[in-house]
Amino acid sequence: MRKLRIALIVIVVVATALFVGCITAPQPGTVKDEATLAGRTPESLHGADDDYFADMDYGATRNPEAVRAALDPYLPGIKAADAVKATVVGRNNWIVWTAGNDRLWDILSVKSFGNLDLLKTVSNHPKMNYSRDNRWSYLGLVNEPCFRKGTGPRSDRFGLWLDERVSGGDCKPDPFEDEQKYPGVRIGARGKNIPAGSYYGYATGVIGLRLLPNPAFNEAAQRAWDPVRYYTDPSYYQDAKLVKPYRVGMSCAFCHVGPNPTRPPADPENPKWENLNSNPGAQYFWIDRIFMFDVDQKSFVWQLFHTSRPGALDTSLVSSDQINNPRTMNAIYNLGARLEIGRKWGTEELAGGSNNNKQFNEYVPPGTYLSTLYDPASKTVRTRKSRGSRSPTWRGTPRTGRRTSCRRRIQRSSSWPRRNPTT
Repeated sequence: MRKLRIALIVIVVVATALFVGCITAPQPGTVKDEATLAGRTPESLHGADDDYFADMDYGATRNPEAVRAALDPYLPGIKAADAVKATVVGRNNWIVWTAGNDRLWDILSVKSFGNLDLLKTVSNHPKMNYSRDNRWSYLGLVNEPCFRKGTGPRSDRFGLWLDERVSGGDCKPDPFEDEQKYPGVRIGARGKNIPAGSYYGYATGVIGLRLLPNPAFNEAAQRAWDPVRYYTDPSYYQDAKLVKPYRVGMSCAFCHVGPNPTRPPADPENPKWENLNSNPGAQYFWIDRIFMFDVDQKSFVWQLFHTSRPGALDTSLVSSDQINNPRTMNAIYNLGARLEIGRKWGTEELAGGSNNNKQFNEYVPPGTYLSTLYDPASKTVRTRKSRGSRSPTWRGTPRTGRRTSCRRRIQRSSSWPRRNPTT
C-alpha cells in the first residue's frame, strides 16, 4: 500500500508539472529573437544587392534580358533591371543570410557536449581529421573560393585555426562583411569587448557557414577562453559553461550549393565561383562526420547519422514521425514545371502553425501565376502528394520546392569522395 501511495504521488507531481508546463510554454508568435529584442526592424535588415556571386549559375545575372524573360511568366511586365536585382538579392539571401540561426547551432553545440560544433567544422587544427585540404573529400563541404588554409591560430579570430582570405586578382573583398552597410545586431557583448560585425557575419571559407560574434562572449568569458584547450582538451570543450567567441550561422547554401554539373572544378577542393551552382544540392555531404566532431562508433547518435549515405539526409529529422528515412539532399530544378503539376493535381489543407507561414500572395500582384498556388479562403495550398504509394514524390508547399525523387548525381572524378563499403 505504501508503494502504491508513493507511485500515485509521483504520478500526480509529474502530471501537475506537465500541465503547468503546457500552460506556461511560450505561444507561437510571442518569442522574440535577438534582433527584435535589440530593437531592429525588418527594414533595417535589408537584403544585400551586391552581385558578388555573378560568376555562379552560368553567369546568369550578366544577361539581364534572359533573367527578365525567365521571371516574366511569374511577374508579368517586370523590367530587366528589376529582374536582375531581385535575382541578386534572392541569391545573396540564399548563400549568406543565416537569419539568426547561429544561436540555435550554438545551443546544439552545448546540448551535444561539443560534438556538433560548426566552429570546429570550419577549422584547420592539426588535431582534427580534416582541414581545407580535404574538406570536400572528407566532409563533402564546398570550400569558398578566394580563401587558403590557415597555417596557425589567427590573432584576429581569438586564436582559432580558420581559413585566411586571399586578396588581389579576381578575389574581391566580401561585401557582406561591411559593418557600415549591414550593421550587426548590437546585443550582449557585441559592440563592447567584441565587434558587432555585420548581420551577414564573416565568411568562414566554407560556403553556407558564416561567423558571427557571440553576444555571450563578455569580458569574463574572454578571460576564460583558451583556444589551445578548445581543440585539444575534452574536459574544456565539452564543458557546458564554455562560451566561444563566435557562433556559426548556416545559410541555405550549406545544403544546396554544389559543383556545376557541366563546368565542375578541376580540383574539387579548390573550386572557382564559375564552377558552382546554387541549386544542385549537397550531393556528397557526410552528415555523420559533420555532426560528430568526436567520432564514437558505439554512440547511438553516430549510428543514426551513419545510416545516411554521402549526400543523403532525413529532412524530417526533427519531426515526431519516429522514422529515420535518409534521402537525397534537395536539388532544386524544373521548379516552374513542378509547381504547375502541383497546381493541377493536388491540394493540401494547412492547419495549426502552418497557417502562420508566409505565402506568395503576400509578395506578388493579385492574379499572377504565383498567387494562384494558395487559396486564403480555404487555406489550401497546391502540392503534389503521394497517392497511396510509397514511391518517392515531391511534397511540400510551393515555397520550399523540395525534391525527394530521382537523385541527380554529378559525374565523379577520381578525386571525388567515395564511401568505403566497410565504413
